[in-house]
Amino acid sequence: MPKPTIKADKLRQEYETSEFYKTNIRNNKAPVLFYKNEVLNNIDTKPVLRRLRNMGVKLFAIYGQQDRIFSTLQISDIRKIVKKGNFKNIDNCSHYLFVDQQQTFIENIEKWIK
Repeated sequence: MPKPTIKADKLRQEYETSEFYKTNIRNNKAPVLFYKNEVLNNIDTKPVLRRLRNMGVKLFAIYGQQDRIFSTLQISDIRKIVKKGNFKNIDNCSHYLFVDQQQTFIENIEKWIK
């Protein structure tokens, strides 16, 4: 998160002192180990998403703009697969959208559920 908010910092602190954090297998080495050990880290899910959409499954996507795990082209492709109103790109947000921009994340989920 480029510019952490007070709320995001508080949520991170609460997480880091929680039982979940103490028992979580993820750590600072997890991303590097994932890419080192996971053979499917470049899998293209677009055909599966298109098939689901064509079957009538409603698709939704939220992306943290500063995550940068996907290229601009990949994000553009995802936007085309999900309906226009079903894609949200959240600014000042990285991989953990539900922490970085919790209120915006929740508002979008609630909107889509209704």
